[in-house]
Amino acid sequence: MKANALKLADEVLAKEYAPRLEIAKELRRLHLENEQLKSREWVGLTDEEIDNLYEQHHNQYGQSEFLNYERAIEAKLKEKNT
Repeated sequence: MKANALKLADEVLAKEYAPRLEIAKELRRLHLENEQLKSREWVGLTDEEIDNLYEQHHNQYGQSEFLNYERAIEAKLKEKNT
């Protein structure tokens, strides 16, 4: 009878705490991942990359469509830093 009671207790504990343990493990993993992302050094654009983006998004008169150049810079920075 004592063995059955221990087995039952183990089953109850497994059902009750296993999901919480998995959640705790996932939260820890996410926290560590977030800390690693915080510690990454920012990567900027080189002069050559800026020049290339300028040439791609400006016409012969130095004009560009509204925000195209700015959005291109934003996309390039996001690409380099994620």
